[in-house]
Amino acid sequence: MMKRAVFGKALPLGSPWLMLAIICALLLSVAVLVDLSPVVDQNFFFSTNDPGIQQTKKIEQRFPSQPEVILAVSSRDISSARYLERIQKLTQRVQSIGGVSAVKSLTEGPKSFEDALKSPFWSRLLIAPDRKSSNVIIFLKGRHTEKPIQRLEQIVHEMDARDFRIHIAGPPYVVEMIRRSLAHDFRYFSLTAVALFGLTMAALFRSIRLFVGMLCTCTSAVLLTLLLQSLLGHKIGILTVNLGTIVFVIALSHLVYMTFNWQTLANRAHRMGKESPNLAAAARSMTFPPSFWSMVCASLGFASLLIVQAKPLRELGFGGVLGTVVAFTCAYLMYPAFLRWAVPRKSKIVEAEPTHAFWLRRFALLSLGIILLSIGLGFGLMKVNTDPSLFDYFKPKQELRDGLEFVDRTGGCNPLTLVVSATNGSRLNTDEAYKKMWTLHGALENRKEVGAVISLPTLLAEGDRTPFSFLISYEKMMEIMAQPKYARVSKGFVTNDRKEAVFMLRMIEAHRTKYRVDVVNDLRALCRRYGFKADLVGGIYYLQGRLAKLVAESLVTGLFWLNLLFVVIAWLVARSIRGALAMIASLTLVPLSMLGGIGWLHVPVDIISAPATNVCIGIAIDSMIHLVFGVRRAQRDGKKGWDAWVFAREEQWRGIVYSDVIIAAGFAIFVLSDFPPTQRFGLVVLAGCVIDILANLFVLPLLGGAPLKKRV
Repeated sequence: MMKRAVFGKALPLGSPWLMLAIICALLLSVAVLVDLSPVVDQNFFFSTNDPGIQQTKKIEQRFPSQPEVILAVSSRDISSARYLERIQKLTQRVQSIGGVSAVKSLTEGPKSFEDALKSPFWSRLLIAPDRKSSNVIIFLKGRHTEKPIQRLEQIVHEMDARDFRIHIAGPPYVVEMIRRSLAHDFRYFSLTAVALFGLTMAALFRSIRLFVGMLCTCTSAVLLTLLLQSLLGHKIGILTVNLGTIVFVIALSHLVYMTFNWQTLANRAHRMGKESPNLAAAARSMTFPPSFWSMVCASLGFASLLIVQAKPLRELGFGGVLGTVVAFTCAYLMYPAFLRWAVPRKSKIVEAEPTHAFWLRRFALLSLGIILLSIGLGFGLMKVNTDPSLFDYFKPKQELRDGLEFVDRTGGCNPLTLVVSATNGSRLNTDEAYKKMWTLHGALENRKEVGAVISLPTLLAEGDRTPFSFLISYEKMMEIMAQPKYARVSKGFVTNDRKEAVFMLRMIEAHRTKYRVDVVNDLRALCRRYGFKADLVGGIYYLQGRLAKLVAESLVTGLFWLNLLFVVIAWLVARSIRGALAMIASLTLVPLSMLGGIGWLHVPVDIISAPATNVCIGIAIDSMIHLVFGVRRAQRDGKKGWDAWVFAREEQWRGIVYSDVIIAAGFAIFVLSDFPPTQRFGLVVLAGCVIDILANLFVLPLLGGAPLKKRV
């Protein structure tokens, strides 16, 4: 008792006012030192040592190119003088944008519309197969495309008309739209989620002091995490944009359990006619052991993401480990001061609680139903789609989605680059090589997944259209096209040693039935069939395919290692084989139900929504550990078997239910986002919270403590 009292006096930092001063200092530090703008670029999916990125960089080194934005401009008659005049005006206005290096269109490149139709090169680059639209190809300088895109949008909105509809697509534009969506959600929905957390807490505890304490502690955890992450050189990325909300939830979970234990201890003291001199210290001591193990499990869950190759998942893994430790530290250093400041009080919501007889029931049929339902949902694991269409990142009937779909229909919207060489190692500047490349070009165009294709043979065919071209060899033609007079165009299609050439494909996203990596493998096989080998593959299409594969692998390997580590922790916490097995079985229901349900409902699992499973598993583990520690306390007090589980369930159900309710309320706000991946993230966490409650309050006690035989 002496040690516990000393520990209780030593840990708090002081009064609530000191805590408020700390949060003000953190706010000021974050405002000054932390850049809260999400960093998103065309290669944001991967780290620099990823094989996919390395291949893409090699292609860029051998065949210098610039980011492209496509304007697909539709009209009833694209050959009319009026249409061509507008295209010329659009081209000139786009050329005046700072950051634009070149523009190609029907009025900037080919000699005339008729010339473009006859040209094997210009017809593929600029004219849609149905001849209802033409393309304006915009080449941008550098990787900072935010301002050029904004100016381009302004021009498009000014010139868009009923018979001159302009649709925008291209990697720089898509990346900019994703960045805007993430920045919008970070500013508005994160704050709104925090407000919903706060309102739910206020309704539950009916105490301004507790509300202020929870808000200050959780906000401090978020701000300190952002500050430390920035000082360690980590910027806000595509996944860590939601890290603040996740850290807020992790910290809040510790506080909810501590608060309910504080109320439980106060009620016990009141029933026994005793006054507890330091309820805050007692509640902290009661909650600390399960909270510590919950922190360990949550850290291991995030740490499992550090072994995957996908850069955003690794960033979330690092930020999650950091945030979990910071949340635990803030919860136990800051919140007890507010507990000492507050007075235990029950709200009407908490007072309307189940009776002791309710928790005596085993709920065998309900638990069996939950298990069978989870197993049934688990068969949907085979249907999980980790390689969603590019369209799934944006809502239907919106300008960006409509533009992508239109460009996709008129030649494909997702770029893929193949660098090929002859299987026998021969040079590609001969008549024989030219004919073989044309054959490969035609085979690629005939693939249903492939739209427009631009390649070396189309460029050489354009050269063949010049007068007396039959007098010039293909080698000489390539040398001429490498001159500044012709913008060194051939250097972008063939290497100096004439051993490798580029095929630039625009891949079709609509109605894709295969994973992107499988499509790329099919194209590699096609190259081999026609006497070539694909030495390098790059482009957004290929990187998205690799990302999908890595997301799928992270779901498997991450959950495997987490469950393996949880086996050890479950044994340490439960101190019995049956208890550990019950915890493992109950935890398995969470990913089984969530991922299986996602598969049955055909919900795309993208890079942004995928970590929702880790969040929910962390919540489930947290609840399990608190419940099992309640069982151990009951056993120390002399209760055995099912009676210990009844006691623990009656003691801890408030923390389990209300922490999940508060978390679900906060994440529910993401459903209102205009960005579908953020919506899916919120919905998956919402569903996971329901599964957590059912698994922990009904299945776990039944498996862990219900009598195997009926009592005589």
